[in-house]
Amino acid sequence: MGGDQKKVIGDISEHRAIIKYLKEGYMVFKNVSGIGCVDMIILHKKTGQLRKIDVKTNSYRQSWKPGTRIHRQRTKEQVRLGVEFEFLDKDENV
Repeated sequence: MGGDQKKVIGDISEHRAIIKYLKEGYMVFKNVSGIGCVDMIILHKKTGQLRKIDVKTNSYRQSWKPGTRIHRQRTKEQVRLGVEFEFLDKDENV
């Protein structure tokens, strides 16, 4: 899969995550630069809960242990900032 296709899949996952959080009562503030350790900041309208989210599209191994999910780890900066991962499958419905 080419880099452009991976970018499109990632963009779709981010938009699906936005829809999910909007349905859950959050206001969504999207990173417009396309780079950085946070894709979006969400703020719950009723509780005031503030969360920093980095969206990841699940990837699965093709060779070693085929079909198992590839584990992603937060960077040191993401850990320091309290960033959470939101994992989505590319064919998952919101």
